[in-house]
This record gives sequence, C-alpha cells and structure tokens, in this order.
Amino acid sequence: MKDTKVIYGNKVRTNNNDSSIFSKKWEEFLQNKVNSDIYAIYSNYESDFTGEFDFMIGTEEMAGEDSITIDNGEYYVWEVESKDLNGVGMAWKEIWESDLPRAYKTDFEIYKTNGSIAIYLSVLPKS
Repeated sequence: MKDTKVIYGNKVRTNNNDSSIFSKKWEEFLQNKVNSDIYAIYSNYESDFTGEFDFMIGTEEMAGEDSITIDNGEYYVWEVESKDLNGVGMAWKEIWESDLPRAYKTDFEIYKTNGSIAIYLSVLPKS
C-alpha cells in the first residue's frame, strides 16, 4: 500500500477465541448508511493471531469515537471470492495455515464499493 489512510469507527479489544464479537460489530456498523469502501482492521497485536488485538470496522469518511492509521508498507494481498458468503472466513483459515512471513502490525479487509474484497496482511520486509 502506498498511501497512509486514517479509518474512523469504534474499536474493541478482542481475540479469535470469541468470534461473536466480529458479527456483533458488523451488525452495529451495518446500521449506518455507507457509500464508500469499508475497512475491517486488525491492529495492535499482542503477539500473533492467537493473542489479543484491536478490531475496528470503519471508513475514511465516517465519524467515529476511534481511529486507526493504516501505514504504507509491505502487504501481502489475499483476494477473496466475494460471491461466496463464507469467502472471508475461508480466506482467514487459509491465511492462519499458511507460512506467510506476517509482521502482525496492521492487517485489514477492504470491502470495495464495486463488490470486491481483499485482505491486506502486513508482512516482514524481504531481506
């Protein structure tokens, strides 16, 4: 990603053991009328995907209590099959089972207004 982005929304501290928080945050967020790209952001990792992290859903335009800055840097882009209702969940399962050199800085899903979905994973710089 080339440009830094600031995304606004309402952040929560969570982990992958309590998946109900993700659906709850999506339900809350989808009560808003949004006509722009939507970001689901995972940041401030305690360790890796097994530890605590901050989670937030938001946009660049939305007013929210919190903000997360997505820094430019090295990201691996994982394209998601957007026609599959389980596409994002299946993509994360594949990511967790992969050997990608993840940096665990800021990862995010982007839901574009054109219907495409991609997951950006912060990765360690190539040496």
